[in-house]
Amino acid sequence: MREQIKKMVPVAGLVIMFLLFAFTTDGKFLTRVNLQNLIIQSAITMVAAVGTAFVMAHNNLDFSLGGACALSCVLSYLIAGQNLPLFFILCIVFGIVCGLFSALLHIKGQIPAFMAGMCLMFAGRGVAQSVAANTNMLMVSAASLNNVWFFLIVLVVVVVLGFVIFNYTKIGKYQKLIGTNPKATSLSGINVNAYKTIAFALSGATIGIAACLTVIRSASIIGNTGLNLETNVLLALSLGGISITGGSATKMRSAIIGTLIFFILNNGLTLWGLNPDYVDIVKAAFFLLTVTISIDRTQYDMIA
Repeated sequence: MREQIKKMVPVAGLVIMFLLFAFTTDGKFLTRVNLQNLIIQSAITMVAAVGTAFVMAHNNLDFSLGGACALSCVLSYLIAGQNLPLFFILCIVFGIVCGLFSALLHIKGQIPAFMAGMCLMFAGRGVAQSVAANTNMLMVSAASLNNVWFFLIVLVVVVVLGFVIFNYTKIGKYQKLIGTNPKATSLSGINVNAYKTIAFALSGATIGIAACLTVIRSASIIGNTGLNLETNVLLALSLGGISITGGSATKMRSAIIGTLIFFILNNGLTLWGLNPDYVDIVKAAFFLLTVTISIDRTQYDMIA
């Protein structure tokens, strides 16, 4: 019974929050324009969260997201310029390369994945800021795709593919096995390192797609492109009730539910007219409350 309650906390939180803002914002929350903005705002984070869930399933964290997003955008622009189709393809390719680089550092270099990700995050951000300081990277043609239907179509495709791969293929199932017991998984004949690499590559692919959406939304590339993407994704997944330690408890629905909670909360507080200085405080308190209720403490070894 207790476990069922924990599983229902994120869903209940999402429903309660939606109804709360629906009835306390004088109808502003349910306007077509606001709901469209919510979809566009949440699409980038949700797309990246789908890929990150594969990495978290095998008990790792990827902190490279923001830096990899910026780096992918900058490198793609330097090669493709205003050629939009080529730019999008290169963004995804460079995103995958970033994911594979993180996997290389983690697997071959024996570096914890979160540290490898942080290295890439800082390096990518540094390169992006250096190039942006000397290059005006406008993508005016990308603005033509900045509409809710394009974002929604991309989002649905990524979420459906992610859900199918995560739940119905060896790629997803083996990630959860590795997260539960990597040694036993290896002894059973499964190539643990290969499947970890696939997870990082999938995460990189979704970073590349998120990079494309970021550029479409802003019609430009700056040094701060993708800033805080990794924080938003990890917060969203945590709010969605994902298992931080991976394993069979990891669910793809956490990416969807958590991202919606994160952006509905932010949107609703803004519609309330809450001072921006206090918005982050309220979000932190809500995050702490949700995680405190839903977290599985049996997964952690703690010294009293």
